[in-house]
Amino acid sequence: MKKNKIVWLAVSCLMVAALLVTSCGGATTEEEEDVTNGEEDVIGEEEEEEVGEEEEVDDGKDMVTNTAGKLVEKPRYGGYYNLAITNDIRGFDDVLPISPAYTSVTLNLTHDELFTGGWALGPQGSNDASFTIGGTYLPHLEVGSLATSFELPDDETIIWHIRQGVHFQNRPPANGRELNAHDIVYNLKRTYLTDGSYLFNTYRQDKDQGPRSIKALDDWTVEMKVPPDRQVPILFASNDYVYMHNQEAIEQYGDANSIDGNLGTGAFTLTDYIPVSSITFERNPNYWMNNPLHPEDQLPYIDGVKVFVIADVTTSQAAFRTGKIETRSGIVKDDWESLTGTSSDILWRRSMPTGCAAIYMRLDKPELPYDDIRVRKALFYGIDHMSIVEDYYEGEGVLITAPVAEVPEFKDMFTPLEEYSEEVQKLYGYYPEEAIELLAEAGYPDGFSATILTSDEGLIPIIKDMWAKIGVDLTIDLKTVPVVRSETMRGQHEDMYYGGLSGGVVLKVNQWRTDSYLNYSMVDNAEFNEWFEEFNASML
Repeated sequence: MKKNKIVWLAVSCLMVAALLVTSCGGATTEEEEDVTNGEEDVIGEEEEEEVGEEEEVDDGKDMVTNTAGKLVEKPRYGGYYNLAITNDIRGFDDVLPISPAYTSVTLNLTHDELFTGGWALGPQGSNDASFTIGGTYLPHLEVGSLATSFELPDDETIIWHIRQGVHFQNRPPANGRELNAHDIVYNLKRTYLTDGSYLFNTYRQDKDQGPRSIKALDDWTVEMKVPPDRQVPILFASNDYVYMHNQEAIEQYGDANSIDGNLGTGAFTLTDYIPVSSITFERNPNYWMNNPLHPEDQLPYIDGVKVFVIADVTTSQAAFRTGKIETRSGIVKDDWESLTGTSSDILWRRSMPTGCAAIYMRLDKPELPYDDIRVRKALFYGIDHMSIVEDYYEGEGVLITAPVAEVPEFKDMFTPLEEYSEEVQKLYGYYPEEAIELLAEAGYPDGFSATILTSDEGLIPIIKDMWAKIGVDLTIDLKTVPVVRSETMRGQHEDMYYGGLSGGVVLKVNQWRTDSYLNYSMVDNAEFNEWFEEFNASML
């Protein structure tokens, strides 16, 4: 069977529709769904979707009806899946002081979490979820993975019931032993208590925002005590942001950031890593999970996965055309047009992006002008959004994808721009004259100077020119990713910051929560904080 090939048009914001390109020939199997398990990975500073769902092609070969009632080609075992990423990963250990997103391209294959997206709810099932985004924290779309269920007996207690019959990969020092509640406790403690980890920074122990205690009640039950006002977000984070590593391996090798130390319960085992070149994974023959859509089939279907690091567009394009890789990420529109214009066997479909880069203005410094809503409106009015869509993105853009994107997961939350109030709709228009008037009313008749910190200029030079027309002199402070990450995580940026805003974490709203280090604008609004707690509680 000729393998399908997939390529995503990667975008940075303004918010742009992505394009999926897939090579025809042979019917789609569910091998590729297994490779990604419905997760999203982030490469560099931009969000890029990993392998998505593909078009089903009925060629009359081995067709079966899955548990969702859909007629599909029967999944087949064997073969390797080859994909390409544009930047090397930053490690194999999500607890080290880097975002889990930078390691998820590997950990999604080698490790499991407490809960995961329900396959039967995806495009090959009920289609209630696209699984092109991660970290949505929508309980009705998740199913038990290493945990079979959880309960909340009171507002400061979380109890997980751990799945029996799950084994670590069969290599030293675990040697295939069964996972139990004590392993879960070890990983939860390691994640929440390791200085620099994502969850350590998000739920600070020194501010009584994190777990107060974590213990095993027996071999298959875990209890966590939490601050009452943090119960729901900590539950979601624990379910979907903690990869379960083997304790013996970490104790022997110091961390999980090596092939030997990287030992989990996942569908694949990490077997080889050549920095800035390739990562190889082999099938775990003792993986615990069967395909919910074909319950008689043990996962995974394929023998292995090969990830190639290919930064050069021409090289990646050639590898895709010749069938050496089935997936590409990080391509631009011209590459997509070249592929679809010269290859008759390529199909494509659009996929809505679920995040973007945003401009954050500090609201906790009275000497800065942004606390005045008139200034913030003026800056909005001073951006010609539609010209960016039409000119910069050549008509392939959409105005709003974050924090709620138009994807199946958020169908009950998404509101089209035309259904917002006139005041909100106006923010996405272009009114430079009104912007100048608002700045004058706010005490800035001659405008003001501002500095924006970023590691990736993106649209900022365009916005700089637009703001200059309303009297705002913007200086771009371009620094390396590590420096920017360090400054913003510690709240040390002086003025504006241009960086990521993910629509996948809508239920965490990290960018607006007072206690989140991702709250780059330093928003502190009591009414919002109260709403956040009530909203999250209502999701259970």
